[in-house]
Amino acid sequence: MSSLFAPAEGSRPEVLAGLVHGVAVGCPLLVGVAVGAPESGALACLGTYVAAFTNKGGPRGRRTAGLVVAATVNALAFWAGELVTGLFLLALLLLIALVFLASMGEAVHGTVARLGTMPATALLAGAGQAGTGPAAGRPGYAALLVLAGGLWYATATAVLTPTPRLRGVLADVAGPYREAAHHLARTAAATHRADDTGHARTVAALRRAEAAARTLRGPGGDERLAGLVEPLLHRAAELVDLAAALAWTGAPPEAVRREFTAAAAAAADHLDRTARLLTHPGSAPPSPVPEPALAELTRACDALRARVATGHAPYEVLARAGRQRRLLVRIDAATATARHRAAAVAYASGTRLHPGAAPERGFDAARLRAAMTLDSTTYRHALRITAVSAAVFALVGAVGLPHGEWATLAVLRVLRPQFGATLQRAGQRVAGNLIGGTCAALLIAGVSGPAALAVLLFAVISAGFALRPVNYTFWVIFGTPLVLLLGDVADPGDWQAAFERIGMTVIGSAAALLGGYLLWPTWDHDRLAERTAEAGRAATGYLDTTLDRLVRPHDPARPRPALRADEARRTAEGALAKAWASQRQARTEPGHDPAAVASAAIALEGLAELMEHLGALGAHATPAPPYLPGLAEYGAHAPAALTAKSPQERAAHADAVSDVVDGMRLHLAGLHARRLAELEAHGDDDTPTRRALRAGEPVVVLLATIAECVGRLSRRPW
Repeated sequence: MSSLFAPAEGSRPEVLAGLVHGVAVGCPLLVGVAVGAPESGALACLGTYVAAFTNKGGPRGRRTAGLVVAATVNALAFWAGELVTGLFLLALLLLIALVFLASMGEAVHGTVARLGTMPATALLAGAGQAGTGPAAGRPGYAALLVLAGGLWYATATAVLTPTPRLRGVLADVAGPYREAAHHLARTAAATHRADDTGHARTVAALRRAEAAARTLRGPGGDERLAGLVEPLLHRAAELVDLAAALAWTGAPPEAVRREFTAAAAAAADHLDRTARLLTHPGSAPPSPVPEPALAELTRACDALRARVATGHAPYEVLARAGRQRRLLVRIDAATATARHRAAAVAYASGTRLHPGAAPERGFDAARLRAAMTLDSTTYRHALRITAVSAAVFALVGAVGLPHGEWATLAVLRVLRPQFGATLQRAGQRVAGNLIGGTCAALLIAGVSGPAALAVLLFAVISAGFALRPVNYTFWVIFGTPLVLLLGDVADPGDWQAAFERIGMTVIGSAAALLGGYLLWPTWDHDRLAERTAEAGRAATGYLDTTLDRLVRPHDPARPRPALRADEARRTAEGALAKAWASQRQARTEPGHDPAAVASAAIALEGLAELMEHLGALGAHATPAPPYLPGLAEYGAHAPAALTAKSPQERAAHADAVSDVVDGMRLHLAGLHARRLAELEAHGDDDTPTRRALRAGEPVVVLLATIAECVGRLSRRPW
């Protein structure tokens, strides 16, 4: 049940957009009330409502032109719905055509994709409205009101929608800094766990920030602003991996625990304030300087070194404390650089952006023919949703159920290409309708007068559109009262209609589930194994390029190793995200194999852990890598342990990796012994042994952890 209300990842309420829609959608009703024609105002409000769903953003001129087209098409569809009332077969054929075209989307034309199912919605609304209210005896009058509402919406949004500014991009850029701060705070509080999703959330925030910043390099972008923002993204990427590397060093030694906790908490606070500087340049408080906490940690490490020199503490404890201190120093340096750059770019946060319009696909007969095969997911879905919506329309029409158009609308809103997504959407739609419809019934019964309803509608519209990006259930909770209260303007006090429409929504949602199950279903559990294998291959590619960067940082035959590793990482992240999405949907589908789904989840968790370790390893990459015996053999055997065909071959490669790690540990043990002998005479000197340990030990620790992860994955093939 909680998943029905879970916010979408990276989403946030769009309060300003909600207020703009409150004015743009609610104003026609207010005008109608003011001039004594609330029913006409409600029809115009309906026109704004269906136009709002075709608003896909973009440059002002292109957006407004698209909304004018949408208003016209929706008004024509509404008029057609009025005309075909009583002509059941013709109404059915029109519905079939509109639904099929909407489902094919860009395979037909970019405009068709932008209009979506709104023309079909307007057709159903026109059929339900015909012969009632101000349209009675006045053919086409209601359609003109719908057109006027749509044109008003296009005009109002052109005037009220603020021009995009750099602060919107900076708000996205602040995301990875904020998430990295939370990750560090959990590390400081010793609440980081092996199954912690903090790193995954931080990486997802980083990718969203990169996508937002790409608009600065695109058509209509600003190269100067891009030059200011991109270094912030580079620092964010560095901090993401440094935070992961620190988290995987484990708990700090008891001798420095208090100082480590204070230093990590100060670093987290420094990061969080940097994020606030990006989102609220004028109100961000001055950042505390974390050097005192780092100085305390350094003194604690020096005291621990003295105890190790006298044999009162093992050297391994000092080595771990040293690794953690050095990572915190690097985090502090990267954060200080990021804060300096954030302060430099914050002054430009109000700069207007003028992004170019994305190209829109025109009609291409060859592309359409290629898409119209049963091998195409789009075509199968188009056939499925067309058949189910037509069947529901015919059924409720034949039985004569009141408000039957709501059942057909539920099909259009609920049925998705995958059954698991359909099941989730059905739950959200029904839950939202039950909550929103009940609230609407209470409001209809308790509130009289169109003026009070108009004020209520403004609040409902604003809240609904503000929360629409967060979760579909929230939108339905507010969207249902919106439509029901509009209907109450034409038929005051009919609170029973709310429950009739809830019943129609349940029928439509059930029909969508049945159709999704019976008609050319696309099962995620059927493709889960393939997507898990794709994620495994992509993660192996990331492992290979990361190790290659470590083994051969200056190989002329393999230029730009950091860039290749980053490309491999992004490919692996995308493949893993698709596999996780299939796994989540598969476990809700009927007929799935629970053991297979659970096995896939274990494999994906292992791959996610491997990728987090690789990111942490990348944080230790240097132009001159440390000498480590067997590093080349490790780089050859580790990927092979995941890709070899037979279990015996995979096991042999995994054992070879373990043997290489044992050799590296022996090498470190020798360095530890030499360093321990140096401590008394050269405790603070930067000797070659100390430098070798400083560079090599964190790499060996991570390689050992990666070897364990590879060993587990090699026993569970995908």
